[in-house]
Amino acid sequence: VFVDRGNNAKAVRSLVAAGEQMRAQKTSIFLFPEGTRSMRPHHDMLPFKKGAFHTAVQAGVPIIPVVCENYWRLYRKGVFESGTLKVKGM
Repeated sequence: VFVDRGNNAKAVRSLVAAGEQMRAQKTSIFLFPEGTRSMRPHHDMLPFKKGAFHTAVQAGVPIIPVVCENYWRLYRKGVFESGTLKVKGM
């Protein structure tokens, strides 16, 4: 789910639609609680934002924390390239 951070109303609509799809299709999505993707090659965390948590609560789905390795080498200008990432469930 790519969110237009320049338009709050549109961003909220995107997250609400994602929650509705999760519920309807009985599927999961991978949300970044920092609200953005870092283009930096070093490991760091940004402050958490509320959107991912509001989406889960509104959709009535559980939040399952996972850790993903830094993926700066796969993400460029709004497009994820193919590749392999290490992901670990908590």
